[in-house]
Amino acid sequence: MKLNSVGLVVNYEKEKAQEITFRIVDWLSLKKIKVYIEGDKGKTIGREDLSCPTEKFLNEVELIISLGGDGTLLRAARLAAFTDIPVFGVNLGGLGFLTQIGIDDLEKSLEKLYQEKYFLDERMMLDCSVKRKDKEIKKFTALNDIVIGKGAFARIICLATYVNDDYVITYSADGLVISTSTGSTAYSLSAGGPIVNPGINSIILTPICPHTLSARPLIIGENDQVRITLETSEEEVMVTIDGQEGFTLEPEDEVIVKKSSHKARLITFKEKSFYAILREKLRWSGQINM
Repeated sequence: MKLNSVGLVVNYEKEKAQEITFRIVDWLSLKKIKVYIEGDKGKTIGREDLSCPTEKFLNEVELIISLGGDGTLLRAARLAAFTDIPVFGVNLGGLGFLTQIGIDDLEKSLEKLYQEKYFLDERMMLDCSVKRKDKEIKKFTALNDIVIGKGAFARIICLATYVNDDYVITYSADGLVISTSTGSTAYSLSAGGPIVNPGINSIILTPICPHTLSARPLIIGENDQVRITLETSEEEVMVTIDGQEGFTLEPEDEVIVKKSSHKARLITFKEKSFYAILREKLRWSGQINM
């Protein structure tokens, strides 16, 4: 099917973001493909004519290109998930587990997109709801993770954790990361969690600086439901979504996390395996220097 319209989600704080935007717009225009830039970001590069309000943007585009780092792609994936729009990430950042295509391969990659020589990698997402006095007050959807974390002061928070209504543990910790397998290489990894192949659908619970040595990361099934109750806290506690959206919790609030009915559809060329990407990004050499 001929590609007629492409949307750009851009982080203009990244170096070369404007230059790469112009390269993409010029290339797509030569192919007679309509280009939209999400929100009012077209003004940033003097192309306000390409700006498109988010709701209209999602109705108009057939494919989204994110320009930035993994954070930009996470935002684009959350926007696109509800309309099943595929997302292609171009890496202008640093580590980049999700945005694997660099700017050196840009035109080559665009040609593959145009010729539909790509694969769709569907990634599990998580739905998160916050309940206060048995009433749902907030809902989110995440691709990487949902984090319950404390503020700046060095006081612990207590999080009573249940899986499918079975009590598991009360984490006394700085917080808790609930991640997908995709998010296992993000905050969860930094907190000491396991690396999980994103092709394995699972939910990972990783405590942040737990105050008991027996509190360990836990991998549960994709169809399990997690319920966390904030038992006590002497300071501000927030739930954050993919590190980008946040909501302040109160004592006795419940955070309920389960597999989402929506999936992120990420475009890949499968030029590198997950393990090759791990070796590259984490600088694993496999060699011992004697």
